[in-house]
Amino acid sequence: MRMVLALGALAVAGCVARAPELDPTEPVRGEHTRLLQIPRAELWPALVAALGDEGLEVARADEHRGTIATRAIRYAERDLRKRLAEIGDLSHVRGAGLGRVSELTIEYYLLLARASDEATSLKIRSAIDAVDRREAVFLAPGVFQIVPRHVPIPSRGVVERDLMRRLVAGMLPAEEVLYLLGEPGVD
Repeated sequence: MRMVLALGALAVAGCVARAPELDPTEPVRGEHTRLLQIPRAELWPALVAALGDEGLEVARADEHRGTIATRAIRYAERDLRKRLAEIGDLSHVRGAGLGRVSELTIEYYLLLARASDEATSLKIRSAIDAVDRREAVFLAPGVFQIVPRHVPIPSRGVVERDLMRRLVAGMLPAEEVLYLLGEPGVD
């Protein structure tokens, strides 16, 4: 019984320990940063509301540290492998021996830092997991359990830029969005 409890505690600790995305000093592949000419006190509530408008649920938020983590979004599309190739580095999928991807989960992490009295730095990061739900573990004759296999995929920055574009577009006038994002022709 003690062994089961110890393994459970290690599993929970492993899940909690995975948060380099919330450390502003730790560089994360694919992160996207923009300086917004909005004071942090005004940006925080606008950002939380904009996340809700985008259909993203906030899992954890610490206004004092300026960090927001969203709940994972699950994708189980027909062209999942193609979508994964667009947003992540597939070499990790191949290296892990994951033949088929059943679903994809993406969690977003937003970090706000005061740049000046009138400006805030917004950094968006993501954690992408490829999941294979085809592996079965046989526990006893006639008894088996399907155990999902998760492989973390490094981001290419596509989902972060897309989220930044959508959030900023909802908070600022169109002219400021085009100037800030530097993307003429996108309104």
